Amino acid sequence: MHKQRYWGYVFTFPFIINVLVFLLFPIVFSAYISFTKYDLFNAPKWIGLTNWINILNKREFWLSMRNVSMFALIFVPLQTSFAFLVAFMLNQAALKAKSLFRLFYFLPVITPWLAAGVVWSWMFNYQYGVLNWFLGLVGIDPVNWLYSRSWVVVIASIALVNVWKGLGQSMVILLAGMQNVPHEVLESAQIDGASSRQLLTHIVFPIVTPMVYLVMILSTISAFQTFDVFLGLFGGITTGISEQSMVPNIMIYRDAFLLFKLGPASATAWLLFFVILAITLFQQYFEKRWVHYD
Repeated sequence: MHKQRYWGYVFTFPFIINVLVFLLFPIVFSAYISFTKYDLFNAPKWIGLTNWINILNKREFWLSMRNVSMFALIFVPLQTSFAFLVAFMLNQAALKAKSLFRLFYFLPVITPWLAAGVVWSWMFNYQYGVLNWFLGLVGIDPVNWLYSRSWVVVIASIALVNVWKGLGQSMVILLAGMQNVPHEVLESAQIDGASSRQLLTHIVFPIVTPMVYLVMILSTISAFQTFDVFLGLFGGITTGISEQSMVPNIMIYRDAFLLFKLGPASATAWLLFFVILAITLFQQYFEKRWVHYD
């Protein structure tokens, strides 16, 4: 027994080191430097709550929270609902070439953001973009999607791109849940005259609500941590992203790795963490009201 315990410690030691060095230490150290003045080149200097107070008094921080909140409000419902509908259609027994359609919907997930950003930025182009070309066909004036004076238009445009990019991943999760729905139940409902809409709303949806809840949680966290889509569409932090398009993760990256202000960057990161935690707990509070695990 003693020898087995010894070898157990030996085999788990690399994992313990990995957790301590690459998980716990960065968390503790980032919390510490959020209370310091630190620029990567000099030793951290303790300044107390100064970074936190400065961030909370900073107009740019609140604009970034406004932007990312609107981004989440658009992105999460659209991606969840579209992914659910696509998964339901791909789960139909009569559908031919299922694998081809699943691949088609999943392709954006594996597309690099650099390439996707270049393509979508051209699609959003004010003069030559295909979206404005379609609007012109129906007599609508072109829209300056990414550089509009209305921040809502800018954030909504970026959110739609993110829906396109993440739809496939959510679709796979929901499709896995739908494939566990008993076929006997669906066949019995169809024999009793249930329509596809009734199957979807009264049978499939209640059974897969745990997967829908999981997709909503993951999508919300992803939305508040958004970074790649803004970087890909605007082409750079220092040249393309204005204050009205700023989000917290862009602020964190800029302050930490371009301005070498790791104290304010860490404080912003922890504030973002508390916001995400609060929203997740809020979602969890309402979980039992609509999620069915039986």
